[in-house]
Amino acid sequence: MRGFVMAMWKWMALMALAACNAPSVHFAGIDPERMSVGPSTFEMRRNGKLVEVIRVNSEWAPRLSQQLGRRAEIAVEETYGCPVREIRGDQAMMIAILKCGKPDDLAKIGQGTKALSSLTTSMTANELVW
Repeated sequence: MRGFVMAMWKWMALMALAACNAPSVHFAGIDPERMSVGPSTFEMRRNGKLVEVIRVNSEWAPRLSQQLGRRAEIAVEETYGCPVREIRGDQAMMIAILKCGKPDDLAKIGQGTKALSSLTTSMTANELVW
């Protein structure tokens, strides 16, 4: 009986560790993108305008309100090319809400001013208003 109890404890510990960076139901089945910003490493999964951000490295007592939230925001913006409108969560998991326009326009804008100038010359004045 004692061996069975020990085996169950080991199994439960293994399952707890395996779920540390598992996605929530809304992001299940989406392959993660991994990026490091400063000392923080994040796995991100995007579903529409929502991005689940999971910090996967160990840091001593990071605070979301200080630098960790900004590092997560930078990782999301660099990975997906859209500005972050809002980010909520805690030190381990956050949800970022993206503020994206048309995907093709953002990709061109992200390539620099040369792409931006060619984009604006091919658009009418009404299309330039966001």
